[in-house]
This record gives sequence, C-alpha cells and structure tokens, in this order.
Amino acid sequence: MKKYLILISVLLTKVSFGQEFTESAQVIDKYLEVTKIKTLAPDIKDIVLSYTSESQRGVAETEMKFAFPYKVSMGVFSNGMEIMGMIYDGEKLKRKSSFGGNGNQEPKVGKEAYNEAIRMHPFLELEYAKANITSSLLPSEKIGDMDVYVVQLTDENQKTWKDYFDVKTGFKVKSSFVNESPRGKMESNVLYENYKTFKGSEILFPAIKKQGTQMGEIVSELQSVKINKGIKEKDFEIK
Repeated sequence: MKKYLILISVLLTKVSFGQEFTESAQVIDKYLEVTKIKTLAPDIKDIVLSYTSESQRGVAETEMKFAFPYKVSMGVFSNGMEIMGMIYDGEKLKRKSSFGGNGNQEPKVGKEAYNEAIRMHPFLELEYAKANITSSLLPSEKIGDMDVYVVQLTDENQKTWKDYFDVKTGFKVKSSFVNESPRGKMESNVLYENYKTFKGSEILFPAIKKQGTQMGEIVSELQSVKINKGIKEKDFEIK
C-alpha cells in the first residue's frame, strides 16, 4: 500500500510540474497548435502588427510589417514622428534612429543580417530548422503559481535564450535573454499575456507584452492585426 501511494505521489508530481512532455519539440508543437499558428500561418503572405507602448519616456506607436518568405519593416513613432526604425529587404538590414549613434550604422548583409532579422519573425517557432535554431528542454519551473516548461534555444552563433510555456494552456508566457553590455551580462525578460484573436485572423496573439529594460518597464498592447492586405515593395527599400 505504501509503495502504491508513493507511486501515485510521483505521478501527480510529474503532471504538476509538466513532465508529461520529455522533449522540447513537444512543447513547441503544443504552442503552435493552441495558437493555431501551425495550421493558419503557412497561408499568410504578409502581416502588419500595430502596437501602442507606454514607458517612462511616454507613449509610442510601433508598426511592424512582414512579407514572406521574409522581409521586415519596423517603425517606432512618437508624436507623429518616426524615432526609430529597421528594414530588412531579404538580404540587407538597416537600422535608423533619430538619436543617431549606432542607429545610423552601415547596413548588415548576408547571414549576419538574416540572423538578426529572423528573431523578429512573428511565427519564429516555425522557422527553427531553416534558421538553424536548436532547442532543448530544461527542468520545469514555476512562475508564481504557474507550472512552466523551460525551453532553451540556441542559434548558429551559439547565442542562447529561454522561452517559458504554461503547462496547462501551452501558451508562451515569458522569454529570457542575456545581453552583453559595458556593465557586463544583463538579463532581459519579456512577459506575454492575454492571448486572443483579432479581426481578420483566428490566430491567437499575446495582446500584452511587458519588457524590462534599463530604463524601466515597457508595456506594449497589440491594437490590430492585418493579414494578406498587400504590402508595397517600397516599404522594404533600403535607401
């Protein structure tokens, strides 16, 4: 009887801490299924995501345009003026900033440009094989009362980050990055909340993103999603 109770206890512990999945691919596949990315994203030719963000610096609007197989145009606006932006035309990546400095450096090209741009892909989990990103399942953890799977990702430059997935829902709830800075290594976290559909799509997107930075927390709210509306090629031109 005692052995039976111990066995039950072990099984319940495994379920509680998400050990029913033993491979990272299982966790990622569940996420792609519950968000409907797996079935619906392959039919998307272009998508525009519009956000509003609040931080200590005030309110800003961000528009992200993606054309597939993969081009990106991103603009950050404040008081109607573009203060930051990035364009990846499929071969070159150019950043721009009204603050000058590194934002106006020469374009990156080839694999270096691709590796930087791909991290912005709205459905990155579908692109792991193509982007040479590998995954491994780490021991499960808790975020508050939530049991989460922890998946470590590694790109071909050996840069790593971690994604955390809710055991119950399958949704990605957090990403954790370690960045190099003059002060040494600094961890940056992004929280994903309130998954829901938007007009014109059945895909579930996180409506709220909370990112911790050196300047304080930035809270971004997804306002709209536009799919297959047609994006002009000039939006991806690097001048």
